[in-house]
Amino acid sequence: MRDKVKSRDLLIVDGYNFIFSFFKSEDLNNENLTYLREKLIEDLIWYKSQKDCDVIVVFDARDSSKISRSAHIIDDVKVIFSKRGRTADDVIEGLVSKNTDYKRIFVVTSDYLQQQVIFRKNIYRKSIREFNIEMKDYKDKVREYIKELKEGSGRTFFSFEKRLSRKARKKFLELRKK
Repeated sequence: MRDKVKSRDLLIVDGYNFIFSFFKSEDLNNENLTYLREKLIEDLIWYKSQKDCDVIVVFDARDSSKISRSAHIIDDVKVIFSKRGRTADDVIEGLVSKNTDYKRIFVVTSDYLQQQVIFRKNIYRKSIREFNIEMKDYKDKVREYIKELKEGSGRTFFSFEKRLSRKARKKFLELRKK
């Protein structure tokens, strides 16, 4: 198990920092925030499948009524909500110091103070803008690959009828009408 982890990367995302970097906070209500949180988790699930790395997303719940920290796994992505009175930054700092068995650890945040705290050997920061561009590039590559497969299959795939000789096709069509 340890060798498997040592050869993998870990990506830790500051969830609300990511969301609030793209949307003005006055436009966000609880319903919008819930949707954006779920969308971010979906994107991270997809990203994990493309990059074959471990992914943790941390959401700040310091102003919440929840007394304890909660964590659950959604499609192999660990989702953590900090406990009341603790910030996501506190949780991320703890995760970075505990998860030393990874080849590299990437922290996605645009929080300058957090960036200063996390830098050390094998720990890298990705800005939210940089990470968003990386995800968009991967999605574009997948779309292009799917497009190429569709175009390629159009040239090499022939319907059953087209693969038959003229005589066999005529007989097949007659049988089909019955």
